[in-house]
Amino acid sequence: HLSSTLMTLDTLIMLSGAFVALVPFLGFPTSWDTALLLLAGIIIIGLGIVVRRKEGERKTQERMRGQEQ
Repeated sequence: HLSSTLMTLDTLIMLSGAFVALVPFLGFPTSWDTALLLLAGIIIIGLGIVVRRKEGERKTQERMRGQEQ
């Protein structure tokens, strides 16, 4: 559940990075390149925030389990 969600988010981040790397070579007009890279950057930032929050939740759960024992 949580680990599979993180794996999916990792995959999305890698694909977004590949998209950013390929955009300049796709032949779009410069204004399109700018807009696509801006959108991809916003998506990558959002994914990074989600990954950090999920990782924080995982660490909190591990600490709680350690205190229960």
